[in-house]
Amino acid sequence: MESLFMTKRIVALAGGVGAAKFLRGLTRVVEADSLYIIGNVGDNLWVFGLYVAPDIDIVTYALADLWDDERGWGLRGEGFQVRDGLRLLGLEDAEWFNLGDRDFATCIFRTHLMRRGYPLSRVTDIIRVKFGVKPKIIPATDNELVTQVHTLDGWITFEEYYVKHRFSIPIDGLRFVGADDAEPAPGVIEAINSAHMIIVCPSNPLASIQPILSVKGILEALKANRNKVSAISPLVGGRAIKGPADSMMSQLGYEPSVAGVAKLYREFVSTLIIDTVDSKEQQKVMEEGVNARVMNTLMGGVNDSVELARRVLSG
Repeated sequence: MESLFMTKRIVALAGGVGAAKFLRGLTRVVEADSLYIIGNVGDNLWVFGLYVAPDIDIVTYALADLWDDERGWGLRGEGFQVRDGLRLLGLEDAEWFNLGDRDFATCIFRTHLMRRGYPLSRVTDIIRVKFGVKPKIIPATDNELVTQVHTLDGWITFEEYYVKHRFSIPIDGLRFVGADDAEPAPGVIEAINSAHMIIVCPSNPLASIQPILSVKGILEALKANRNKVSAISPLVGGRAIKGPADSMMSQLGYEPSVAGVAKLYREFVSTLIIDTVDSKEQQKVMEEGVNARVMNTLMGGVNDSVELARRVLSG
C-alpha cells in the first residue's frame, strides 16, 4: 500500500454506492486505522421485522471486498432462498425489497443486538470487526432518523421511492423524520474536530449527505472545520452516475449541476472536486464561494478509485 497520510486522521461522509467505490480506493492509500467513515442512516428501515441499514452495509461489504458492485448492493455470490420463501408466503414487502440470504443474516444479527439494548454505533462496530474491516464506520446517529420524500400520494420513505418505485414518481418535498431529536453517535464530532482532512464522498447530496447534516451538531462541526472539507461531486455533466441525485435536485428546486452541488455544500465545503467533463463550470462553482479542482472522477474499477483517492489527498 502506498500510504500518503500514515498517521493523520481522514474523515469521510458516506452514502452508499458512490461512497463505497471511492472508499475502496481511499483505503488503499491511507492507513486504515486513521480513516473514520460517518455513515448515512436516513435510508435505514424496519422491514421483515428486521432493522436494515442499506448504506452502512454497502460500505461495510465493499471494504470487506465482498460487495456485489455489479448489482450495487448485497454480497457477491448471494442466494435468495429466504426472499423467495417470503414471496411464496405472500409477504408484500418481499415483492419489492431485496435481501440476499447472507444479507438477511447481517440484519438478523443487527436486530438481535439492538433488541438487547446495544446502540446502532456499537452494533455497526461489532459487524465491522466481524467482517474484518479496519477503518471505523460510525453511523451519524444512534437515534432513528428516516429520510422521506413527498409524492402525490403523501410521504413515503426514501427506500420506497428508490427501490419500490425506482425513483420514477414525481416528488416535491424532502424531510428527515427524527432529526429534531437526533444526537451525533459517539465519536462523530470528535472525529470531525480532530481530522486532518474531511472528504464528502460522491453521494447523493439530498438523500445521503443531508441526513447526516440534519443531526444536531454535525453541520456546525463541519462549518468550524470548513477549510479541511473537500467534496467530490456525484454529478458528471449534470447527471448522476447512479441513482436519483440529478432528478431529485431538479424536482426540489436545485440546479442539477456541479454549481448546484456547490450551492448545497458551500456552508461547510471549501473545495469541490469536479470531473473533467465539467471543467467549463469551474468558474460557476467558484462563484458559490467554493474552490474547484478538476480531475477524472469516474470510477470504472478499483484502480480508478485508487487514483482518484490519491489525487484528492494530494490537494
